[in-house]
Amino acid sequence: MVTQKKQLCWEDVRDGEEIPQVTFNLTIQRLVMSASAIRDFATHHHNTAMGQADGAPNMHASADSCLAMWERVITDWIGEAGRVKEVNFRITTFSAAGDAVTVSGKVAKKWQEKGLNLVELDLKSEHARGVSMLGTAIAALPSTSNPSRVPGWTADG
Repeated sequence: MVTQKKQLCWEDVRDGEEIPQVTFNLTIQRLVMSASAIRDFATHHHNTAMGQADGAPNMHASADSCLAMWERVITDWIGEAGRVKEVNFRITTFSAAGDAVTVSGKVAKKWQEKGLNLVELDLKSEHARGVSMLGTAIAALPSTSNPSRVPGWTADG
């Protein structure tokens, strides 16, 4: 039986609150499938020697693959009625095959603007060699007291 998680609402969120972290094991299969799914056939994403030529310990995740890990963690937390509005990040070191990458974050602030109930998250990815990615995300959440519309990609960016 599948149970549905209770929808997170804007009123439930507290500044400084940590969001649930998720660890991703970067196997060769995961990296090859991820590169194939986004049609990123640059050899350093599926070939050890080419990844090492970049200075990585092995083949390494693409920026889109790194972003996908963050999107998974964010959407798991905000629930089905939440929407990711914006993500900004900087990759600080390679996430390579064999790494266990843990994505974590916390609520930096929350506010209401243009009829949207928004939260900003400070996020990071890290593995045994250190922090591999830093950045922020903004998400819109439903509200129990201030009903929100779903952000439109053209109207709200």
